[in-house]
Amino acid sequence: MNKKVKLIITDLDQTLLKGDKSVSEFTLETLKKCKEKGISIAIATARSDRAAKRYIDLIKPDIVITNGGALARHNDEVIYKSMLSPSTSDELIKECVQHADFEYVSVVTETGNYSNSRDLLESGGSYANVTYNNFEKPLNNPTLKITVEAYNKKSALELAAKYSECSFLTYTGENLCRFAHKDATKDYAIIKLAEHLNIDLSQIAAFGDDHNDIGMIKTCGYGVAVSNAIEEVRQVATHITYSNEEDGVARFIQENFLL
Repeated sequence: MNKKVKLIITDLDQTLLKGDKSVSEFTLETLKKCKEKGISIAIATARSDRAAKRYIDLIKPDIVITNGGALARHNDEVIYKSMLSPSTSDELIKECVQHADFEYVSVVTETGNYSNSRDLLESGGSYANVTYNNFEKPLNNPTLKITVEAYNKKSALELAAKYSECSFLTYTGENLCRFAHKDATKDYAIIKLAEHLNIDLSQIAAFGDDHNDIGMIKTCGYGVAVSNAIEEVRQVATHITYSNEEDGVARFIQENFLL
């Protein structure tokens, strides 16, 4: 294996993180060794900046890709951003709120995170910094993503198809559906970052487990699926490592890039 990797990108949930949302000391030490060796570290997550803050502070990555690829930063400098326009956002939010198949609506903008579910806000965790909003008034803001809990994912797909600038994504094992700009993907953000950093895609290793990781797994020179990944990810990966519970990301790095 060509070990000249300059950038390692990893998803968080079900990839780098264990089932209890923790990061092992072995993983943290491995990522630290990568930096010491001159290999940059990036996280690429569907979480918003606020929901990912705990891990950003813990891991201290050089690059942060959040909201499924809608926003990418290198050392706090915004390198790439792709958002739904204010008009599309407000029309889509209105339809989501009124839709009989959707349980709740959550919206992420650059200035704040909002949800019309009081139960979610009271649950704390990643919703601790989310503001209640019944969305009766337009936000008049571009949005990074709009998330709904859908009883019928087909209805959500049909709704997304009405908007030319909009893409639609579901998450395995959950009823969550995400609406975002069609260019708000992890792989597109990675391509822009590679251009900015003058790194060839063949020199990047990406780790993931779910649908929104498929693009970056296919795009990067080393596309690594954790063993608990969905079959679609495993099929496009160049390598398969141990599961998230077994420190699969760190073990692959240790065995292939830090020898």
